[in-house]
Amino acid sequence: MDKLIKNISEIEEAASSVMDSMNDRKTAYAAEIKEKTAAFDQQLEEATAKQLDELQKRMKAEMQEKLESQKAAGQKVLDELEEIYQQNHAQLAASCFQQMIKE
Repeated sequence: MDKLIKNISEIEEAASSVMDSMNDRKTAYAAEIKEKTAAFDQQLEEATAKQLDELQKRMKAEMQEKLESQKAAGQKVLDELEEIYQQNHAQLAASCFQQMIKE
């Protein structure tokens, strides 16, 4: 009977040792997962920031291009109006004068 109790005690100690080892491995694995998660989060944040920066630069360049295009179109209209005025200013002035004296 003492031998049986001794064997059960040894089995219990072995099981306790295995459980302690498993808890240590579990803690180490949890720390490793936490470290990998933090590294992944950091990498993802950096990649996202880089993509956002590139997108902002591209959008800024597109907006600048559109602005330049609109400025050129506006200047073209102004130039055309100026040319029309230069060609017809005497006639336009006379027409305005005639309308003012009619009243």
